[in-house]
Amino acid sequence: MSERIPQDFIDDLIERADIGEVIGRRVEIKKAGKEFKACCPFHNEKTPSFTISPEKGFYHCFGCGAHGTALGFLMDYERLTFIEAIEEVAKMLGVTVPKTKENIAKSKERNSLKDLLQNISNYYEQNLKGSDKAIKYLKSRGIDGKTAKHYALGFSIDSWDDITHKFGVTQEDKKKLLACGLLIEKDDGGFYDRFRNRLMFPIKNNKGEIVGFGGRIIDDEEPKYLNSPETSLFKKGELLYGLYESKKSIADQRKAIIVEGYTDVIGLYQNKIGNSLATLGTATTEIHINKIFRISDQIIFCFDGDNAGKKAAKKAMELCLPLVRKNKEARFLLLEDDDPDEFIRKKGAEAFEKLIKEAHSMDEFLINLCNQESDINSIKGKANAAENAMTLANKIRDGIYKDLLIKRIAQEYDLPEEKLMKYHVSNKKNTSKKSFSGSTSKKVSFKTKKRPSLIKQAIQILLHKPECARNIDISHQFKFIDEKGIDVFRKIVSLINEKDKVKLATIIEHFPDPKLQEYLSKLATEQNLINDNELASEFDDIIKRLDIQDQKKELTNLISKAKKSSLNSTDQGRLKELSRKIK
Repeated sequence: MSERIPQDFIDDLIERADIGEVIGRRVEIKKAGKEFKACCPFHNEKTPSFTISPEKGFYHCFGCGAHGTALGFLMDYERLTFIEAIEEVAKMLGVTVPKTKENIAKSKERNSLKDLLQNISNYYEQNLKGSDKAIKYLKSRGIDGKTAKHYALGFSIDSWDDITHKFGVTQEDKKKLLACGLLIEKDDGGFYDRFRNRLMFPIKNNKGEIVGFGGRIIDDEEPKYLNSPETSLFKKGELLYGLYESKKSIADQRKAIIVEGYTDVIGLYQNKIGNSLATLGTATTEIHINKIFRISDQIIFCFDGDNAGKKAAKKAMELCLPLVRKNKEARFLLLEDDDPDEFIRKKGAEAFEKLIKEAHSMDEFLINLCNQESDINSIKGKANAAENAMTLANKIRDGIYKDLLIKRIAQEYDLPEEKLMKYHVSNKKNTSKKSFSGSTSKKVSFKTKKRPSLIKQAIQILLHKPECARNIDISHQFKFIDEKGIDVFRKIVSLINEKDKVKLATIIEHFPDPKLQEYLSKLATEQNLINDNELASEFDDIIKRLDIQDQKKELTNLISKAKKSSLNSTDQGRLKELSRKIK
């Protein structure tokens, strides 16, 4: 991590970042003294147990145990990479992320691949203009030239080596084409074009940069649709076809329509419905849904009414259940005979808009699905349907919507609501009202909990009270002790004394090792064995005891050295001094 971006920049960024603002832009939070409270975005709960401390730059859920810094939250909640999270926080603070040589090289490589994909897309567009067969196919699908240009549609000619010859002149060029997913390597070491005789759909990221392609066969060959493989640029589970072209319309309407095919997106756009998207030949993912909810309040899943469409809709519903929240909802529409493109060409935009307005709410779709999967005319079938409905309902975070859904399920299956509540699995982990520091008003029995090592105690105190390290001269202290964790302790002390002010989050993010970050995060959330007011004096006592351990280790080393060889005058003097001090 830190090899890509200077660690000093990361430290300063975390120190300046307001974690309350970072999380507050994405989750509804409420002020609670010096901290903020919220219903945890990572699990279902009715009573807020998610605590945010701007002073520490750290969040912790006392219900499910989720915890971390502003960077960690962005990585978990929005599925950003570490670098993307750094860039997001930097953008909020109005600062530029410095580039190291490695970072510049990787950025240059990615930009080179994007430029290549753009050039090939331009070439495919020129091919389309010269292909009567491809133009005839587009006309048969009701796609005009203006729409084709809007989506930069193209055509890959029926050749095994067209792209190879035109864009793969050198071995380095071929490597780039392979990295883009446009070539396939033969067993004998040669290459051939991945896309042949296909209508080409450029797939763009949020910035409008082409990162891959989808290809639709013109003739009756298989597979009908072919997408770019997973590459450094192309991630099927994260990208959505048409998002770049549709995001303004989606943001304006606060509503997005998810369809199954690229031509569905294009057909709807041509009929003045510009807020549709499609997944890239894969099932809808949680990342897709979160990405759409950032710019939209409502998602309508519009799939074919066949078994595949029903299966896709069910999968999408199950993913949406824990993600719906205040002002965020999902609806479902299964078309009986046609796909969205065919329907709108036959019956027009007005008829399609009417169906969209009549799309089932998630609770309606959930109950209908459970009814279809069980024989509700029998007692056993009705019981199965009710239990299945409650299993799905329990995926929803606790709140009014969930309570009303349980009431609706009780009415549907003619069951007492209180009987269904035994299936209502609430999170009961938040049994004590704790402050962020992890201390409680209850006394802790030292008989039932083993006191951790001195080093571990010292690190834990520094995580919450970094100022305790100000009196430590780490360049002269603890040079001989070899207790587990001493290196981490020394680095934390050095960091604190290099900075005017240090937050808990800064200490955690200072260490590039994810396992060490997680260890420190968990240590920060553990309940302290002593009162907060006594932490400073306890730390001083620990340092004195560690100093004694360090001196004993130094004495042992000097005695061992004296046995093997004669000591110089400095070592002799130190040996005598330590011998007098340590009895």
